[in-house]
Amino acid sequence: MSGSEKPSTASFPCEFCGKNIVVPKGLPATKAPCPYCSKEVTSPDFSMVAGEVEPLSHKPVAELPKPATIGEEPVPIAPRPVQAIASQSAPSKDFSRITKIKDVPSQAVSGDSAAANKRGERRLLMMILVLLLLVIGGSALWLSGGGLDLLRSEAPSPVAQDTGPSAEELELAWRTEGWKQDASDVLAGFMTSKTPEARMKYTIANDGVSEELGRFYPAGSDDMDTPLQYFVHRTGTEQDHQRGIFRMQYRQPSQTDMRHYFAPIGSLDKAIGVKGATLIDMAHAIDKSHMSAPVEILAFFKKTDEGLKLDASVFMQCKFRTFRSFVDFPRLGDKKIFRVKMSEAIDHEHRENKNIRTYRIEDCAYADDYVNVSVSADSEIGRLLAPLNWRGTEREYQSRTATIELGWSEEKPARLQLERLICWEFLGLGGEPGNTIGENLTEIVPKVSQTSDN
Repeated sequence: MSGSEKPSTASFPCEFCGKNIVVPKGLPATKAPCPYCSKEVTSPDFSMVAGEVEPLSHKPVAELPKPATIGEEPVPIAPRPVQAIASQSAPSKDFSRITKIKDVPSQAVSGDSAAANKRGERRLLMMILVLLLLVIGGSALWLSGGGLDLLRSEAPSPVAQDTGPSAEELELAWRTEGWKQDASDVLAGFMTSKTPEARMKYTIANDGVSEELGRFYPAGSDDMDTPLQYFVHRTGTEQDHQRGIFRMQYRQPSQTDMRHYFAPIGSLDKAIGVKGATLIDMAHAIDKSHMSAPVEILAFFKKTDEGLKLDASVFMQCKFRTFRSFVDFPRLGDKKIFRVKMSEAIDHEHRENKNIRTYRIEDCAYADDYVNVSVSADSEIGRLLAPLNWRGTEREYQSRTATIELGWSEEKPARLQLERLICWEFLGLGGEPGNTIGENLTEIVPKVSQTSDN
């Protein structure tokens, strides 16, 4: 618009709040609520001004007409003709709808709009409160019905920190491979000791073992004839390893000194007492005299509270062939404890006698070192050996390891007899005195020395 155009609006101040109210120019005096304070005000008559009317906004409120005070002559105020107001072209009596105030912010609203907004806000708050109450109530019902347990069960478990192998895993690893180094260390300590007392530190303390060490290992003796480096580790059964029983073995094959074949010993007939004997007969005679016998040493170990310990009784029995020496050379009244394999044998002499049972007693390391001993089936020891009986029954042949006491009778001729069945298995290696009593005769459990390689 050009600057020559006349303004089409006029303004006047509200007599209550003092803010300018803008109305169309030419509007007659009109009574309506103020768009700011909502109080009813009357606008000046802008339609009766002929020329340019000075905006009332420039006049202070104090200059508006006011009634005369006491003592002064009242100044009459010309009443506004009602006809003039009524004759106007239906202007809106609400200034908040027909006017736009220049200095009012865009977010300002009228009193009615503010009240409506307040009512809307109250309804929104009520809806939010109702929704919150529903959520809280539903949550309480869900938790009381097991929802908390479900949350706990579905919650991911915390990732366990890697703390290394467990005690069970370490024990299994030791039973599988770790025992080998410990067994080698114990055997080395035993074999390099120079006194029986020093050897006892590595030994299972069975009855009589100290006396045997003194007899076979006098002070200063060693085991140089069976070097430690030729002992090998043997894997036993899982049952043995779980019970803490482990084994090493020394095996030397049969040896033959050829000088015995060519020494000037006279005729073969005289040497071996056989007419027409040959060199083959001579070789058999040499073998029978044990000149070419192998050496088999079983080194059994038992895990104790003090670590692995060696069963020196088995070790000495194998190395020094004490079983063979005892049964081959009778001594009246002599008795000795051995670790053996036992089974029922068929003896032709007592085959038809049901009151006699004959048992094969075999050295724990040498299958060819054995003796047959007969006992009365009704005797105490006969009843203890009954689990081995298979002759005349439906049971199959079986053998078991045991710790026994053999003895020579005191009358001549000396007779080998079974004095005691101390225990099944080897004493100190799972065998305990008294485990032969009250046994279920239908169940035979595999025993330790069945793992031996013969």
